[in-house]
Amino acid sequence: MSSPLRGRAGRVTQAQVWELAAHLTDRDREIVVTLFEQRVLRTDQMAVLFFSSVRRAQDRMLFLYRHRVVDRFYPAAPRGRGKPQAHWLLDDAGAHIVAACLDVDRKALHWERRSDWGAHRHLAHRLGVNGFVTGLVAATLKAPGVGVARWHGPRAVARVIPGGLTEKPIPDAGFQLSTAEGRVECLLEWDRGTESASVLSEKLHRYRRASQDARGGPVANVLFVVPSEQRVETLHRALVDADQPSEWDRVREHWKDWPLLVTTTGELDDFGPLGRIWRPVNQERRFLVALADLPPHDETEDPVPLADCLGRRWRKDNPEFWARLSPLTARR
Repeated sequence: MSSPLRGRAGRVTQAQVWELAAHLTDRDREIVVTLFEQRVLRTDQMAVLFFSSVRRAQDRMLFLYRHRVVDRFYPAAPRGRGKPQAHWLLDDAGAHIVAACLDVDRKALHWERRSDWGAHRHLAHRLGVNGFVTGLVAATLKAPGVGVARWHGPRAVARVIPGGLTEKPIPDAGFQLSTAEGRVECLLEWDRGTESASVLSEKLHRYRRASQDARGGPVANVLFVVPSEQRVETLHRALVDADQPSEWDRVREHWKDWPLLVTTTGELDDFGPLGRIWRPVNQERRFLVALADLPPHDETEDPVPLADCLGRRWRKDNPEFWARLSPLTARR
């Protein structure tokens, strides 16, 4: 293979992409598709999802960086705390690989390389969302019988929610938890306390409409993570407003609301995402449940094998590791 692209500048040619593709593994392809969906991930989060150690993650991500498959930035850190972790993004060659993986034209991705993520106004929110899901994946590695079967970003999960584009809710993420009882569908709302009560009420009303449009189909659990108990109260009041009946509601039949559950970032830090920290938005704190205790969305579906779940499928102790890693010479 020719030497890596230097200087991180200039146009990536189709010939370079074709040559590079022959040296990428299935794991590399999964990495770039994940970065396309989730926008930005830290090195430790990459390690949880795709590698057996942080060191192996650093080595392989550096290879991908040198060949313009991924880009990186280092956010500003308080003085005296040392260099922060690399934050990884999709780069030009990676976008071509994503298009090939999704079997679409490169222009159809609607993706553009940007250099302002380090100061982007949505960075903190995106890091919070991705930190929750990767933290959940890490927690399942120590929990027997529980795994995260899949994870979708806002664009992908919005496509499967019923309703028109201007009427449906757009969750921050969607994921499927595999438990001994089956597969539990979850939609995540990472709330930083910046939206007004009226905006929350409209969001909750959209979830109600979506649940009604999906009647007879799978049930999704809508999970709100909020910064404080005061915000829980705000969410509760917004739910009361959203529950006001309308003529549209009265003509609908046979609908079942998607469960609305909430926890705080403090409870999340203290007990972890798999802890018994989730409560219905409209009930008191004593009614607490764990994600693994939620009923499966479809009792006829078997659980996803744990070896195929996120965080497990690319670990060396997985019996299928070397068979999945292709080409076999790229053992990182």
